[in-house]
Amino acid sequence: MFRLTTARLEIRRFADVDPEPYIEALTNPEVTKFLGTGKPMTREEVIRMISRFEAICDSGYGIYAVAKIASGKVIGHCGIRPIPDGRIELLYAYAESAWGKGYATEAGRAVLDYGLEHFAFDEIIAMAYPQNPGSIGVMKKLGFSRLGQEEHFGTMLEVYTLRK
Repeated sequence: MFRLTTARLEIRRFADVDPEPYIEALTNPEVTKFLGTGKPMTREEVIRMISRFEAICDSGYGIYAVAKIASGKVIGHCGIRPIPDGRIELLYAYAESAWGKGYATEAGRAVLDYGLEHFAFDEIIAMAYPQNPGSIGVMKKLGFSRLGQEEHFGTMLEVYTLRK
């Protein structure tokens, strides 16, 4: 079973107890305005997203639940996946209550280290809405460099790259 731990976090596949706190986080319009299409998500959409994440885990990559070790509560997700153009993307999203505490950088570092150790990547990209300085800051802290803007999900996103 996949599991990474950091000083404060456990990064693992979603469990039966995870949907409620995760649904709460990902149906918050303040969180979803910076994800995918930027539109609010319903409970059913979040549940379907967990199923898609599980399918990615079954393929060898992974988008995992991120939980605080102290409480066991899921605060978001972090992982790597291939995108339609063949590149590998680091992606993450967190409950608004988890913002500004370093969780995204902590989990992102663990997932990147795992991905770079276990897969033959030459490059990993990460994307963020231009109006999301928190996420852009995380990418910079993780060592990503700005590549430019690209259209994804029908909007222009900042794209950053990390090369071996």
